[in-house]
Amino acid sequence: MLTKKQKNFLDYIQEYTQKKGISPSHDEVRKHLKLASVSTVSHYMKILQEKGYIKREKNTARSTEVEKRESLISIPFKGYIAAGQPIEAVEEFETVTIPSSYASTGSLFALGVKGDSMIDEGIFDGDTVIIRKQSSVEDGETAVALINNNEVTLKKIYKEKNRIRLEPANPRLKPLYVKEVIIQGKVISTFRNIEEQDSKDVRNKLDKIYRSDCIEFMKSMDENSIDLTVTSPPYDELRDYKGYSFDFENIAKQLFRVTKKGGIVVWVVGDKIKKGNKTLTSFKQALYFQQVGFNVHDVMIYRKKNTPFMRSNAYTNCFEFMFVLSKDSPKTFTPLKVKTVRQGKEMLPFNKGADGVNKKIMGELKPEKTMTNIWDYAVGFGGSTSDKLAFDHPAIFPEKLAEDHILSWSKDGDIVFDPMCGSGTTCKMAKNNNRHYIGCDISEDYVKLANKRLGN
Repeated sequence: MLTKKQKNFLDYIQEYTQKKGISPSHDEVRKHLKLASVSTVSHYMKILQEKGYIKREKNTARSTEVEKRESLISIPFKGYIAAGQPIEAVEEFETVTIPSSYASTGSLFALGVKGDSMIDEGIFDGDTVIIRKQSSVEDGETAVALINNNEVTLKKIYKEKNRIRLEPANPRLKPLYVKEVIIQGKVISTFRNIEEQDSKDVRNKLDKIYRSDCIEFMKSMDENSIDLTVTSPPYDELRDYKGYSFDFENIAKQLFRVTKKGGIVVWVVGDKIKKGNKTLTSFKQALYFQQVGFNVHDVMIYRKKNTPFMRSNAYTNCFEFMFVLSKDSPKTFTPLKVKTVRQGKEMLPFNKGADGVNKKIMGELKPEKTMTNIWDYAVGFGGSTSDKLAFDHPAIFPEKLAEDHILSWSKDGDIVFDPMCGSGTTCKMAKNNNRHYIGCDISEDYVKLANKRLGN
């Protein structure tokens, strides 16, 4: 089955190929169909390929071929039906496209399914069912039933002595009993709506913490799906992270794959000092991020106001790096501001010449300015967080640090990711600031800890 948009997409490829002998480029398809982006074209290509309407060679331009299939017919799409509790009947007259072989089975129409009462019959929320118009069905057949004069539902129908039983195909649900029912048609086929299912799969992953190896988890995620990642890896084996092995290069590759164009990864990292020698792991990682395709948009400093780490023969180490990595130019930047020391009007120097003499003109000092890229935070209880639960993890970073990056590089409704979420700080601050979050950690204990902090 093809939706109207999918059919228009396929028709354009077919017409273009027949006329010019080659398939259209992604950009030509985008312009002709007035789609938002080339990634939308790729999305439709994937759907048509999975449904068997086209084939194409990977990484080869203009390689799309339309497969030979039986002809198609359009039937009316009459809205949505509840596979659950009855809902009011709604009729929306659009069309969907199905193989012409169905035409011989009678007068047909299509309905979108809402609910999960028919899952044991292979009918899921978001599916489309093809209905043959008829006024009766045999016991046990799945039908569209009109009850109470204005409510429709999708159920298996059984005629009993003094009533009619509408039976769900889901052991968790109970049947409905009615005195009268009007049968509007019988289900003859079901189609999975890949677009809707893909969208649902993405939505279902949001606002949850998962126990998984982060590389395997990212492999299950869609390309170009994450707006912002804020994470601090277990660098240089400075802590015991309950069995976690750190495969940095594959983590970097997967982060690039799942980050949206214009998205950001904030990589908070430091270096181990071994026998008086700094490892410089942080710099090696930054250079590798460039190799996989990221821009090192900024190198920021996370300065700890009350660091406990002292060295006998060097200055106190009080900072970590925050590498701000972008996939192309950042699509969002909302700079955080601080108050200026002096404000209001005063004589300001300008155009200082070679003689070193300041020339002055009346000007106005702004009441605030953009923060520098050195951010100061107190650490420990009351600094990093006042949430005692968090300290069941050996290495947390300040909630304010995560929040400041979330406010800087994302908008309301964006998806914020932490592939090594530990105590859940990034996810907690994303939730607090109206962003969606996805967290992942290899440790079952830390997943439980993060869920507690988020109130899940």
